[in-house]
Amino acid sequence: VEQAANNKAVRYANKLDKKYKSAMKEIDTKINSWYARIAKNNEITVSEARKLLSNSELNEFKWTVKEYIEAGQQNAIDQRWMKELENASAKFHINRLEALKLECRQQIEVALANGQQNMFDTLSNVYKDSFYQSCFEVQKGFGVGFDVSKLDNSQVSKLLNKPWSIDGENFSSKLWTNKTKLINTLDQELSKMVMTGATPKKAIKNIQQAMNTSLSNAKRLVLTEQAYFTTLGQKDAFGELDIEEFEIVATLDSKTSEMCQGMDGQHFPIKDMQ
Repeated sequence: VEQAANNKAVRYANKLDKKYKSAMKEIDTKINSWYARIAKNNEITVSEARKLLSNSELNEFKWTVKEYIEAGQQNAIDQRWMKELENASAKFHINRLEALKLECRQQIEVALANGQQNMFDTLSNVYKDSFYQSCFEVQKGFGVGFDVSKLDNSQVSKLLNKPWSIDGENFSSKLWTNKTKLINTLDQELSKMVMTGATPKKAIKNIQQAMNTSLSNAKRLVLTEQAYFTTLGQKDAFGELDIEEFEIVATLDSKTSEMCQGMDGQHFPIKDMQ
């Protein structure tokens, strides 16, 4: 039961990995392309970066934004970002640095689009499958069938959105914080590149590091949440079947903590399950 749940989380994490790598590749391309267009003597001045787009560049930019908006409608991108794009396309004046920031930000928005809903769906499936499969395994062990209550979707939704970790935040809040940090880093690095007149190499490297950190955070989050909701599904299944006690079974190898090794084989009341 636990392995099946873990596999769901790993598949989700692998999809995230592909999205992040695709986004970084696009950001790399856009920064280098932007730099090549306005670089003079291998450096970019602040005034050059802040020059307004020419009429042809502005038209080209608006066509790009139109494509971004269409992509947003297809990928369920955050409506707040969609509003910013619409406002940008309506401007008569926009400078080159702002245009670059918008183009790079779009890649992050596409990569993380619908992230909260996707993780919700994954964790919902994890909890439900853990509950029903745990009931099935117990029934199979006894060779006797029991009537099992059908899970109510609204109740499952409340369980998923309820904070359980020590920081008092749920997964949705943590995803938002992770995304905000990444966007802030992108903005800072692009601004710093222009202010110092540096080549894009360092900015791209720092953005890459921020992307890797963000990806690691997102992967760790889904695996941690999956572990919690798998256990919660098991606990609720035990309660549904009026099971009174459970036994801890630890994997006894070099990776298992001393605490978990010491708990192996111990019995506890279901009401005390953590």
